[in-house]
Amino acid sequence: MKAAVFMGLEDIRVADVPKPEPKAGEVLIKVAYCGICGSDVAAYRTGNYVEGLVIGHEFSGYIEEVGEGVEGFKPGDRVTGNGAVPCGCCKYCLTGKPSQCEDLQMTGVTFNGAMAEYIVMPAKVVYKLPDSLSMLHATLVDTLADVLHAYMISSLKAGDTVLVQGAGPIGACTVEVAELAGASKIMVSEPSPGRRRIAEELGAHVTVDPTSENLGAIVERETGGEGVDIVFDAAGVPASLSSNFTLVKKGGEIVVIGICEEPFEADFFTLVLNQLTVKGSYLGYNEYPLAIKLLAEGEIDADKIITSVIPLEDVVERGFKRLVKPTDECKIVVELAGE
Repeated sequence: MKAAVFMGLEDIRVADVPKPEPKAGEVLIKVAYCGICGSDVAAYRTGNYVEGLVIGHEFSGYIEEVGEGVEGFKPGDRVTGNGAVPCGCCKYCLTGKPSQCEDLQMTGVTFNGAMAEYIVMPAKVVYKLPDSLSMLHATLVDTLADVLHAYMISSLKAGDTVLVQGAGPIGACTVEVAELAGASKIMVSEPSPGRRRIAEELGAHVTVDPTSENLGAIVERETGGEGVDIVFDAAGVPASLSSNFTLVKKGGEIVVIGICEEPFEADFFTLVLNQLTVKGSYLGYNEYPLAIKLLAEGEIDADKIITSVIPLEDVVERGFKRLVKPTDECKIVVELAGE
């Protein structure tokens, strides 16, 4: 079968690999679509993945075959699968914190992923999709679940003011979730004009280009000098992370979703003086059913977030090479079997 295989720094190749076979407790899925995640782009840029591994975890597909002992699935079922596979028996799993699992396995990171014609997944992390949810839109389930997890651990409530740092797929979904939660004002900081436009179409009241505008002054103006109630940082870059401490009001909250690979300065004087709360948010797991429900009911405008659909053979030229640079693209999805 054809698959996108990670081979090293800026080296992803479409290659022929053996079609996998499901073992006991697993299902074989014919992949319909697979999104390119920011973590895939980071691997391409840094070379920090396992050579020879099939990448990709944001997928939808059809059950092709079920392994021994699998119940509740049959060939033809429309499904998606969680990118995270926790063990289910460690102290973190048993206390409702699967993202902190002591033996966490990751689709496309620790075992072969979904940017291929077929993928084998443990049935315990596979979810059926309602007919009202298209296979293309279902590629956003993983992204939306991550954002919903950040929302669930935050203190966001109706009437709060929100700043979203970064308007890639995570940031775009955060805008929509903040709007659904009743935020009174949603501001977005994003250098890409195209992504700012998408954020506005999704419900952002104010968008800012941090490369040419004074974000701090605009936040001060829009909040009457107080600062926002909550910052959701989906950018994960030193500049945004360092600035967050002076953009939230006293007693405010910073929720970090984007992963920063570089050191940055953190203003702990302001953090202590203003009694700020900083939370890290990693992976959506329990939030998958809600993500599926919101997408199926049209509460999330997937068509605005998915900006390109490309064939597998173009995954490098029209996918990774675009996303590794500043771009107006939001989510690029690779088509395999399609609808």
